[in-house]
Amino acid sequence: MTAKLRKMPELRRARIVMAFAPLADEVDIKPLLEELTSQGKRIVFPALVGGEGRMDAHEVGDFKTGLKPGRFGLLQPVNGIPVDPRRIDFIFVPAVAYNRTGHRLGRGGGYYDRFLAGRATSAFSCGVAFECQVLDEIPLREHDCAVDALVTEKAVRRFSPGAEFLQRRRRKYDK
Repeated sequence: MTAKLRKMPELRRARIVMAFAPLADEVDIKPLLEELTSQGKRIVFPALVGGEGRMDAHEVGDFKTGLKPGRFGLLQPVNGIPVDPRRIDFIFVPAVAYNRTGHRLGRGGGYYDRFLAGRATSAFSCGVAFECQVLDEIPLREHDCAVDALVTEKAVRRFSPGAEFLQRRRRKYDK
C-alpha cells in the first residue's frame, strides 16, 4: 500500500502533510511518514481541541516521542507547533469504513468532516484503509465529506471532482 501512496503526485509534491497515528485496526503509515520526513516534508498531526469538536494541526519534532494518548485514546501532539490548516497540502484520512464514492464513516465525532470542510479546504484528502473497509453502503449525513482519493492494498480510487470538491477548491482561490 505504501508503494501506491509513494507514487501519488499529490503526495510527492506536498510540502506539509497531515498524518494520523494509527490505531490497532488502522493502516500503519508510520514507515511512510519516516520516509517523508527524510525527504524534508513537514508532518503534522491532528490535535482535538477541548469539547468544541474542533481539530487543529500541530507539528512535532519527533512523532515517535511527541505524541501521547489524548482524547478517545488517540495519540495527539504534545507541545506541538500549531500549523495553519490552509498551508497543509495533503491529508491522510483514517476511517472505520469508506463507500465507493469516497465518503467515510469515522468514529462519530465529526472532527475530520469539520476540518476538511472548513479549515483545510485546499488540501488533497486521501483515505487510507484496508480493502475490507470499502463497502457498498455506509450511513451518510449531510455534513459528511468525501475524500479526493482512497488507497487500499488493492487499488487507488480517485473520485470525480463533484460539487463539494469544486467548492473547496474555489475557496482556496477566493482568499
